[in-house]
Amino acid sequence: MSDPARDRVSPSREDALVRSVSEAVGGPLGDHAGQHPWWTPLRVVLLLAAVALSLGIVAKAPCLDIAGEAGNTGRYTNLCWSDISTAYVANGLAEGTWPFTDDAQARARYAPAWQPPLPAYVAFASQRVTALLSGSPDLEARALVPVPEVAEQPGVLREARIFTLVNIVLLAGVGLLAAGLLTGVRRHRPWDAAAFALAPVLVLFFPIGWDLLAAAGVTAALWGWSRRRLGVTGVAIGVAAAASPFAALLLVPGIALLARDRRWPEAGILGAGAVAAWTALMLPAVASSPSAWLTSWKAYFHGADIGSAWLLASQVTGLDPSLRMILGGTAVLLLVVCVVVVVLAWRTQWSFASLGTLLVAEALIVSPAAAPSFALVLLPLAVVAVRQWSHLLVWQACEIGHWAMLGFYLGGILAPSGGGDARAYWLGVVLRLAGLVWLIGVTAMAAAEREPEGPGSADVDAVEGRGREADPDLDVLTDVGHPRT
Repeated sequence: MSDPARDRVSPSREDALVRSVSEAVGGPLGDHAGQHPWWTPLRVVLLLAAVALSLGIVAKAPCLDIAGEAGNTGRYTNLCWSDISTAYVANGLAEGTWPFTDDAQARARYAPAWQPPLPAYVAFASQRVTALLSGSPDLEARALVPVPEVAEQPGVLREARIFTLVNIVLLAGVGLLAAGLLTGVRRHRPWDAAAFALAPVLVLFFPIGWDLLAAAGVTAALWGWSRRRLGVTGVAIGVAAAASPFAALLLVPGIALLARDRRWPEAGILGAGAVAAWTALMLPAVASSPSAWLTSWKAYFHGADIGSAWLLASQVTGLDPSLRMILGGTAVLLLVVCVVVVVLAWRTQWSFASLGTLLVAEALIVSPAAAPSFALVLLPLAVVAVRQWSHLLVWQACEIGHWAMLGFYLGGILAPSGGGDARAYWLGVVLRLAGLVWLIGVTAMAAAEREPEGPGSADVDAVEGRGREADPDLDVLTDVGHPRT
């Protein structure tokens, strides 16, 4: 029997970038290196993720002083803005308003927030914790003042800071969970999770919003798929879809791969788990207010958003497509992409992670919604599908470049009044789109390199050299029970 620790693939030996960086701490792992009795890959990755998330908090710290002030543009120019910090006042949480209330008085003061149900639940729970930590303020008195003056009431900005920190702590725990699960997706490649834990987009885009909830759900889906626990995979996709509709797209490659191998019961389990989990999370919102529930998804379907290819095309050409045209075009393009993914699933041996990366990345290209933090939903898929850190960093550099240009654009630096040119932001949008195209290309190359050349040749992956176990990507479906030699 082989030793699992000895069979692990070390990034410092197979990845040129990691190998060069490792020279600063002694060089690549040696041939006779042993495993530390306490510093297991899981613990190291969790530590790295904790450091990255802490740096993300420090990066957003300057904006804590303006928490609750939605109109402050300095948070954009300082590149430390966070939708979480402004949600406390803007969404009525400072008055304890349930996000999906149908109360006429509450709705007269605050319109339903453009926030999917799962993040809305987390935000409301954080408000309850904030109320306990801040001494249960008099919420009824705040309801008597005009909405623009709520932020000026005693204690509101302090509560907004506490609210932001409570959310950050909860999301940091979710991020650690995601990093830990990634170490178990490939048992012989646990160090691949370090590419997630040290991802620049994790540092800089945490905590802009609540997208890390969806990222953790995607990670749990990858973990469940690698362990052949398709019920877990389905539930995880449903939970992730309650935070971001992009995660729901993972049902397409999952069901396609199962259907290809005539594994209809497993496909049913996967689909039923996703639908059941998503429905269960929707019920409180729908039962409270169907109209507010519909509005909660409006951030994804309200039209061309800044950073999207739709807005870029509109500004460059001078055309103004209607909302129906934008949504109809997006639906058609997504349908085409889904068909391509299904064909690839049936005709190739591409993995669930590779197909998922391809689908989500292309969805982010054609989607009218294009927030920078959406990259976090794609991150765990990309880490599993693309094993070269340098390729991942190119994509992330493009995302960060767009994020910086977006901050300057929203802050007015690129506007003519600020001495700049708003058209310079177009370069940021092109950079974002180019990064996604790059990720699609390297995902396709990586999948093609790992694809077996013929029947019975699925044993070529490096992690199977001595382990005599199925590769969780290549063999989780097609090679069940296949003997290793």
